[in-house]
Amino acid sequence: MKYLFIGLVLLDFLWKLFEVYLSSKQMKKPLPTCVQGIYDDEQYARWVAYTHEKRRFNLITGGISTVLLMAIFAFDLLAVLYNALSVATSGNGYLSSTLMVTILCLFFSVVDIIPNYIFTFRIEEKYGFNKSTKKTFWGDTIKNAILNLALNLALAMTATALYEAVGLWLIAGIFGFFLIIVLVGSVFTLPLQKLFYRFDPLEDGSLKDRINELFLSNGYKIRSIYVMNASKRTTRANAFCAGIGKAKKIALFDNLVNNYSEDEITAVFAHELGHDKHKDTSVLMILQTVIYAVVSALIGLMVATPAASVAMGFAETNAAAMVMVLSMAVLGPVMTLLMIPFNLISRHMERRADTFAADCGLGQPLMDALKRLSRDNFANLNPHPFLSAIGDSHPTVGERVQVIERAMSRKK
Repeated sequence: MKYLFIGLVLLDFLWKLFEVYLSSKQMKKPLPTCVQGIYDDEQYARWVAYTHEKRRFNLITGGISTVLLMAIFAFDLLAVLYNALSVATSGNGYLSSTLMVTILCLFFSVVDIIPNYIFTFRIEEKYGFNKSTKKTFWGDTIKNAILNLALNLALAMTATALYEAVGLWLIAGIFGFFLIIVLVGSVFTLPLQKLFYRFDPLEDGSLKDRINELFLSNGYKIRSIYVMNASKRTTRANAFCAGIGKAKKIALFDNLVNNYSEDEITAVFAHELGHDKHKDTSVLMILQTVIYAVVSALIGLMVATPAASVAMGFAETNAAAMVMVLSMAVLGPVMTLLMIPFNLISRHMERRADTFAADCGLGQPLMDALKRLSRDNFANLNPHPFLSAIGDSHPTVGERVQVIERAMSRKK
């Protein structure tokens, strides 16, 4: 079992190496004709340089993380930590497990600080993306560490308590835990985002009127439209809808509002409206539920297999440790496989939403917006077909442009 966990950590890193190899080969090929005008020669050269630098950085940090995780498993460091804490807490297993998870989460948060700092203030800033100050960076780092600790601690301690109380029925309890997370994430998207960003109401004017008119004409009510101060952290542009049912809250990055035309912004939301019209949000939630059911079953399997805990150096089953092993070693390869059908369905949904926006008479503005977003966000215009097919939730920009053009030609 120990060698299995170590092998999965190594396999996950080797897969990333394989992805880099295929992507690097693909970069040498010419861009598809339909996207050749998005980058000029200077911009494309900067994208190539940025991509190479980012990949090298990710490989270095990924290699260090891989060695660290393999060492943790090889030398039974989880059990060493737990046993030390057990002595300190006079054999209180639940408290020892709680402290073990807390220390591990804080340790990995601290380990991530240096690479995140270098990536933000060296690479992202070098290529004009970063707008964070040091104060903002440290504030975000602390908030993310607290949220990560709270989530992992809640999951690990729930698994421990359920295993002691109901045995293998913990699978149902963990699944319920994940369902709550999905629901909270759907209902409280904006409140959670407000931990990091300021949201101001969109000023009255033609843009607000056009977005309202678009949604109202399709049977939706806009509860509020916000502008999010994303420019405090990045130059990238984006937008999203939040809420369940017919009542929606809308958030636009201020970079989008300040730099894109009203036609382009309206077209982006016509695309989002297309998702709701086709019940894509509900379908994606169901698919997420299926994925969480698999993860819940994996947690139950690992906790119910004493050999897994013994392989990590524990004298008996430790549910909290198995949850941490799952997140550190097992989940990466498993999620790579689970996301293949998920992404296939997602790409179909994206093409259908693009078609809906074109049917609303916003095909050309949507193509313009997609091209600008690709350029401004340094999108890969020509990803490797195999990697795109198994790993991308959106079609390539070229594919989306062709879908919109076909929808526009049908309307003529």
